[in-house]
Amino acid sequence: MIYHISLSLTAMALGLLHALAGALALLFPDRARSFLLCFPRNRALGRILLGAGTAWAAILCATIDLGEYSGFRSVLFFACLTLGALSVWLLDDFPSVRGLSILLLLGADVLLDAAFLSDRPGKIAIVLLAYLWVIAGILFVSLPHLFRDRICEPLSYAAPLRITAWAAVGIGAGLLAFGLGAG
Repeated sequence: MIYHISLSLTAMALGLLHALAGALALLFPDRARSFLLCFPRNRALGRILLGAGTAWAAILCATIDLGEYSGFRSVLFFACLTLGALSVWLLDDFPSVRGLSILLLLGADVLLDAAFLSDRPGKIAIVLLAYLWVIAGILFVSLPHLFRDRICEPLSYAAPLRITAWAAVGIGAGLLAFGLGAG
């Protein structure tokens, strides 16, 4: 285990994030639509997300047990920083989608570590969410135009955005209930 976070805390944090995102989309639908339409090619946000992913990966390279690769720790650390800095500097095509994808891939490990060795039956929801993040991360980091075509453009209409926002609020409430001990 890399992260030592409880399953309840993870579920509550995920629940709050889902509920907050859904509530913001319900309260400010026009701003949510314009944000979703601009998100894939937003260079400033992409640089922030790519920088966060680079920092997270570099910290992991510097601190976790690398097994037989521990002798290459400094090389891996500087390679991670170099590749991350180059991606922040040179990546112009869908930078925010790729940055979000990297964070989804790194975040999935947090969810799986929280669910590891838990005997609560509701942990399946967290594990399922982690694997959905992995699938989305792999798919959208390699094919970022799919994020724009399959997620951002449909959600620019009122009905799909409203349905998705209510679903996010419902999932958030379920995760909060699980985190507080109901599952």
